[in-house]
Amino acid sequence: IPYSFLMDMFILNSQELIHGWKVYDYVSYQRYRFSTREQRWMLRSETLDESIAEGMQTLDLMCFSSQYYFLLSIFSLGMLNMMFATTIFLRTDYAIFGDPVMPLIFMLWFLLCEGLKRFLVRMADVQVRYFGWRGLWKTKQIEGTVDDDVAAKLAIGEGRQADLEQERLELQALNSERFRHRFLERNRPWILQHLVELLTPRSLEGTGPDGRPVVEYIRDVYAELMAMGEGARKPGDRSDVSSDEEDELEDMRREWPRAPLQGPSLAIARLWLEKARKRRAFNKLVTGIIQSHKEAACNVCSRNEDNGAILSVGLATNGEFDQYAIDRLIGEFEQQYSVNEKDPNLWKAFFRSKAQYITRCNYCLDRLEQERLKREAKLPGAGRPTRPDDISSDEEDDEVVFDQVFVTSASNEGKMMSKWLTAARKRIGGVFPRPDARKQMERHAERMRKRKLEGGKAKIAGMDDVDAGQEELKKKWEVELNAASKALAIRWLRLGRDSVGKKFRSRGDELREGVMNHVSRMPEEDDWFFGAALRIEGMNLQEDGSQLMLDRRSLEADEAVKVRKIQVDYVDFEKEKQKVIDDDRRQFEQKMAEAADRVQIEVELRTRELNRLKEERKKENDITEQTAREEEGAVSSEMMEAHRNSIIEIEELIANEQTRAEMAHAKVEAAERAVYDRKEQLAVQTITDRRIMAADNVQRIQRETMAKIKSEESNWQSRASRWLGVARRKVELKEIEDAEQQTQKRRRKRRG
Repeated sequence: IPYSFLMDMFILNSQELIHGWKVYDYVSYQRYRFSTREQRWMLRSETLDESIAEGMQTLDLMCFSSQYYFLLSIFSLGMLNMMFATTIFLRTDYAIFGDPVMPLIFMLWFLLCEGLKRFLVRMADVQVRYFGWRGLWKTKQIEGTVDDDVAAKLAIGEGRQADLEQERLELQALNSERFRHRFLERNRPWILQHLVELLTPRSLEGTGPDGRPVVEYIRDVYAELMAMGEGARKPGDRSDVSSDEEDELEDMRREWPRAPLQGPSLAIARLWLEKARKRRAFNKLVTGIIQSHKEAACNVCSRNEDNGAILSVGLATNGEFDQYAIDRLIGEFEQQYSVNEKDPNLWKAFFRSKAQYITRCNYCLDRLEQERLKREAKLPGAGRPTRPDDISSDEEDDEVVFDQVFVTSASNEGKMMSKWLTAARKRIGGVFPRPDARKQMERHAERMRKRKLEGGKAKIAGMDDVDAGQEELKKKWEVELNAASKALAIRWLRLGRDSVGKKFRSRGDELREGVMNHVSRMPEEDDWFFGAALRIEGMNLQEDGSQLMLDRRSLEADEAVKVRKIQVDYVDFEKEKQKVIDDDRRQFEQKMAEAADRVQIEVELRTRELNRLKEERKKENDITEQTAREEEGAVSSEMMEAHRNSIIEIEELIANEQTRAEMAHAKVEAAERAVYDRKEQLAVQTITDRRIMAADNVQRIQRETMAKIKSEESNWQSRASRWLGVARRKVELKEIEDAEQQTQKRRRKRRG
């Protein structure tokens, strides 16, 4: 096996280098697919990669995972046992089908294998928390973690709509010209490098989309690609006028060398890319953890959401916001474990233990941003900078206007503004000044006078036209939610309840462990120090905690049974309804296919009939022309034109008949499909309603279970917290005194 393993490594790497096969990327992708699978057993997944040959799709579905090698081992063991059995039968001349006890043997073996299977399935569900064992091939969804559900649905029953909306946005982005230009600009070196592989002698012999030969068209495209990264100016651009799209960073990028990296440069680029990918992945894993630590009030100004503030949470260092805290934590994580360590659970555990958080409101963020801009701004002249609310428009009279600013044309500011105005007019084009420029200036001056007389911006900005009903709702903090917002709120509420319940149970487990630990460190012979009352109280708390734990587990077992029944009922209902929907869809498609076949047959019969009529008309025309030649010596042009027109009319009739039949069938089919689609949507909505009802029932059962144990558990936790605080201080003090006594004894022994 070691020799085969080494040879496989050598062969696969050689094939990857020679043929360009991305073996490592494929194996890494398969590992990712297996870790993020939805079904516990991969073969239960209904999604196959149709880009692979049909015979290899199920093999690709197994992802070369442990389940794949488990199946290979089972089949190999089965074939080996079959060979052993056949050899034994042949050597002992045993006729298995002639043995009267054969049915009993088969039945016993079947029962034994079935019992063994059920036992192993139950053993696969066993969880050992001490070793971190969650069960064999358990998925994250089954375990119940929500930190890694990156594509979590907004609400039960509305996940498909979100996927469709995401697909629509992606398709819209792919069809946009901006995306295509950015794609060409970013992938220009690769396209130029592989352009030779895309062109063949046969393709170069054709005609391009603009009517020219393909060779000339490709030459122009190649020239445009080469000029795309060099910052070539458009025709008519002036060299003394700068563009708003050009900056120093863009100029530096254009001057970068286009040759492939080698040596240390390549190593540095790969290191940077690996660090960037790791930072992005680690930041994505802990986004939910950061958001869960958002407090109810701002840590800087103590504003809360009731005051109209929008709160946001971020990472902090020593109580101050630090935008580079994530990099520092990643560095500490790599120092403690390894640079190559990428386990998500280990990273999240480390992040929870080390991260510090700070909650800030939008007012504090705006104030800090304004202070930063003031420090970085380089304001020319003695005037003040334009305020954020000084927004004007030359097209609308009801907007806020700028205050008047006077700049001399001889100053540096005036020269810069003149240069910018000239470039802007050249880009816009046309004649300047515009015909309505004077009217716009007069309207602007009138707005300035109006603002000065009325003394305020609210009325000019249109704030007095706000609906009174909306203002009343804002005062009462009432909002009207649409379906998506309501689904998001329900999802957040459920996750919040689950999080509160988990924290409550986790705190109880920590208190039980602490009580048991401190009771064990209070022996009866040390009652002179701790006091018998404190020790007995701790023992009583330990017994009460154990009893509450047993009660909670019993209630949770009942809850699991009820939840399991609800889930099984829903799965059965979904399978039944989905089967009915699939059968109806299959019958409908069969009906549509039969209707299309009938229309095709009718069109074919009608076409044949018209073709026969056409042939008969041709024969009649030939006979008429032959008679005319015999009687008159020649055929008149009018007769030939009439005969030709009669044939053309029949051909047009054939084409029109086919078009008419196809259009009529398409119209009928579209109407029937619209009716059936509405019917199918109603059936699918029934499944969605049942899913929502099942989720509500599960939540109700969980709330009832929590309500039964919460009061007693809360009382016990409060008593345990008080006792644990006293016991912890006394135990620590006792250990310190014992350590001092041991030190004094050793000193006396040394002196003696």
